[in-house]
Amino acid sequence: MPQWGDSASIPTDTLIQIPLYVALPFFKKGKDKLPEPEPKKGMGSTRPVESRPTETMLTMDMGAGGIVVEETSGAPQSPVDEAAILYASNQIEMAERMLKDIVAAGDRRGWHMLFDLYAIQNREKEFEQLALEYAVRFETSPPVWQKTNGNGSSRPQQEQAESLELPGLLDKKAAATLRDAIEATSKKTVVGINFSRIEMVDESGADECAKILSAARKAKRKLQVSGVDRLIALLLDLNRATHSRAVHWLLLLELYQTLGQQEAFEDLAVDYAVRFEVSPPSWSEVQAAVVVPAAPAEPGDNALPLSGEITPGNDGMLQQLSSYAATHEDILVDFSRVTRVDYGSVSQLISVLMQCLGSGKSITLRGHNALIHELFRVMGIDQLAQLVPRHPG
Repeated sequence: MPQWGDSASIPTDTLIQIPLYVALPFFKKGKDKLPEPEPKKGMGSTRPVESRPTETMLTMDMGAGGIVVEETSGAPQSPVDEAAILYASNQIEMAERMLKDIVAAGDRRGWHMLFDLYAIQNREKEFEQLALEYAVRFETSPPVWQKTNGNGSSRPQQEQAESLELPGLLDKKAAATLRDAIEATSKKTVVGINFSRIEMVDESGADECAKILSAARKAKRKLQVSGVDRLIALLLDLNRATHSRAVHWLLLLELYQTLGQQEAFEDLAVDYAVRFEVSPPSWSEVQAAVVVPAAPAEPGDNALPLSGEITPGNDGMLQQLSSYAATHEDILVDFSRVTRVDYGSVSQLISVLMQCLGSGKSITLRGHNALIHELFRVMGIDQLAQLVPRHPG
């Protein structure tokens, strides 16, 4: 295995899965000196602005003689890249300041990075404020608060109630079950509601369900809903019927309201006013639910779970990865409980992944937070492994 920064040839038959040209950004020059955020306009400084460190690229070029690994100079990093490197280098306060500037500029990657930073630091108040700003700015559901405990595992702050799966007929009885489930849980507990089995909605069920969702939203209860697209499609079909019922329209309006879909709500409200010649409900900024996929079956894979921080002084996890890779053909690593990958550990991680590729193995890294994902991207790990982050792009 060549040392980083040296040029060396590796026989082609050992790296059969590497593309013809792969560029891995690797910040070696000036590595001990971290990039600093640009000073804000209008803020004077008597201290001279230091130049940014040169970006070094590890370039692998497959030719007749093999794969050559060498360094070339690249362009300066983006603010997102720099924030990821600052966090990886344990410069947390500097990373946070830069992320706040990125959030102000509207880059969603920065929003998710700041969400994860607040969750890792157990800063619920700042997280919830950011979530409110996110919902207003992007008109979509924000991430749900999750607390990260000291050993690196990420789990809901309060125990989440089991998802309530409503039956095929949404009637008054099913609505009563929904009301009981919500009332039986504490106000801080997230309540899951699965609508995916619903095939029919009668008038009493629609009326009761709309009232229950409205009350939960106004009480700011935390709801997670799945299969809601199926219910929305069913209600749209009912509303297109000649003898459609107002209660079905009102349930659909409440669903749009609960999901934070303002444009769909307002379009339907206009149609409702025309159809029934009455004033429709008014839009409210209170949003109570987050849409989540229907719970999949428990994975039957043999993923390697890692947790905590991966640092040069705590490299046991990378040793676990090496041992795991030696006995598995498909490398699947679960980073969902990893809070930070230290900047100084990236070269060792790349080395392990290169050895896996050299043995013709596929690599998947999954569940990592947005801060780690951007680090992996800027360091070129996305060119060595399939990345399945916690927040899909």
